[in-house]
Amino acid sequence: MRKAVVFAAMAALAATAVPAAANAANVIPSYTSTIVYPGGDGVLRAGSGWEGGATPSNVLSLVSSTLAPEGQQWNNGSFWWDQTQTVSPYYVTLYLNQSFTFDRLVLQGDNNDGYLVEYWNGSGWQSAFSADAVDGWGLTTRDSGTLGNFTTDRFRLSAFGGDQYYAISGFQAFSAGVPEPATWALMILGFGAIGGAMRRRAKTAVRFA
Repeated sequence: MRKAVVFAAMAALAATAVPAAANAANVIPSYTSTIVYPGGDGVLRAGSGWEGGATPSNVLSLVSSTLAPEGQQWNNGSFWWDQTQTVSPYYVTLYLNQSFTFDRLVLQGDNNDGYLVEYWNGSGWQSAFSADAVDGWGLTTRDSGTLGNFTTDRFRLSAFGGDQYYAISGFQAFSAGVPEPATWALMILGFGAIGGAMRRRAKTAVRFA
């Protein structure tokens, strides 16, 4: 009888935990372990005219949990580079501390340029999402929508086209395999309750023996 009650309680817990765990979470802020890039960012060509309003290039903006305001100047609050002042191609690689399965990507960058997101499949780089140039001005968000599932522990970002003034102010990668904090709390409380029920029932069983 005790086993039936415990299994029923665990089934009820699983039923309540699944919907929260199934909500895709952006893993980039919490699980990025290393960012590798060539350097040379934050330097403008002579006479560019973009000095006003610019802030120092910040690679950590790539892994921020929040995006910049839409339409903000491209080299303000972003990781930015002038392709005429850097190596080409210019790759930014984000390493995660474990593999996840992803189905949606979001990139915020300068509107009039294109950005390519690739993932490592274990033997080579594969294209995941091409965030093409869009109308508007400044930092603009592009959402891949639902993609076919792929599993990886690293991403590579690069830019193409446009005016060679490139900026990425945020990158998000969503995985359904990451329980949200509320889910963890629910699971911990649930397992604690199950453990308590087992102890109480064990004592009761001993007492009635």
